[in-house]
Amino acid sequence: MDKNHPVKVLHIASGDLWAGAEVQLYTLASALRKHTGTIVHILLLNHGKLEQKLRDTGIDVTVIDEASLNSAQILRQMIKTVRAIQPDIIHTHRLKENILGSIAAWRCGHIPSLRTQHGAAEHPAAVYKLHKHIIFFLDWLCGRYYQRYIIAVAADLAEKLARKYPESHIKTIENGIDTDTLPATTSANNETGKRHYRVGIAGRLAPVKRVDLFIQAAVCLKQQHPELSVDFYIYGDGPLSNSLQQQVTAASADDYIHFEGHCDDMATALQTLDILLMTSDHEGLPMILLEAMYLKTAIIAHAVGGIPHLLDQGKCGILIHEHQPETFAEAIQQLITHPKQHQKLTQHAFDRVKQHYSSRQTAENYQRLYNQLVKISTSNEYSTD
Repeated sequence: MDKNHPVKVLHIASGDLWAGAEVQLYTLASALRKHTGTIVHILLLNHGKLEQKLRDTGIDVTVIDEASLNSAQILRQMIKTVRAIQPDIIHTHRLKENILGSIAAWRCGHIPSLRTQHGAAEHPAAVYKLHKHIIFFLDWLCGRYYQRYIIAVAADLAEKLARKYPESHIKTIENGIDTDTLPATTSANNETGKRHYRVGIAGRLAPVKRVDLFIQAAVCLKQQHPELSVDFYIYGDGPLSNSLQQQVTAASADDYIHFEGHCDDMATALQTLDILLMTSDHEGLPMILLEAMYLKTAIIAHAVGGIPHLLDQGKCGILIHEHQPETFAEAIQQLITHPKQHQKLTQHAFDRVKQHYSSRQTAENYQRLYNQLVKISTSNEYSTD
């Protein structure tokens, strides 16, 4: 391979949602195109917002619609696409894409392959769900023997992956954001002497996000501090939507807990919030927190995954170690009644993101890894001649 030839990378992802992993892929692909010499192609298994945003950026996108195809048909079309694009590297995202993408890479001439692990597995499959265990095993098998690197988005996640894969397979590259695409920061969320406050949560309405705990914290705060004027906002949609709405109604909290549904412009929504809560059971390195930090929205988050490091061990937001609604309610009350602490945390957060979490830095780290992977592959080719 010509050492002056730019690396061509094919990313394979689902594209059915517009959540953290999709935002990260879009941000990475855009930054690779803008700041590095990497040639980027994207293969998605669903039409949707990710596809449209990538096309609007000028990135080449191919869609294999999984809604009308089984896995064998998807794999055949994927192999056909790979042979047409002839990438130097295949980069996969999420479980199904890891399996099919690594098999396609092997079938098309042992193309070097890697994956990004966006977070820990949400929940282990029940013992009786044999097909799930088979899929998890295939995912592990492909990561262990068919893909050269597994990228963790946080050091904590890398430690968990090291229990399943050789340490030489694991690299840590933290997420970054493109601050040029975000609104200019304002001081609206740092006003002193406010009489009304807005607290929010954003993400898929799925068990791992623990939106039920967010609701309990809101109810707890209202019961313990009725003198505080606070409304709570839930941004997102998902399988728990109906049950969570029932939980709010049962708590007689409909007048101060509001379901906003899916939001296409979370950056603007974040600017309307005084505080963002993250109550998840676990996380990698959430893109929404990076955006909140840059937009100077105060953060209260469960101290899991890459969050403690991101928030500089509590210097950029309040870390919750006791995963209980009362603890979150107490932290909300603390920030509302101590505006100077609110301002200090948000300024530290803003400075940290500006210094350490740009999408350009992330893209350059990936580019170096791509170059390394191509070099290894080329050396192996020469060694077998």
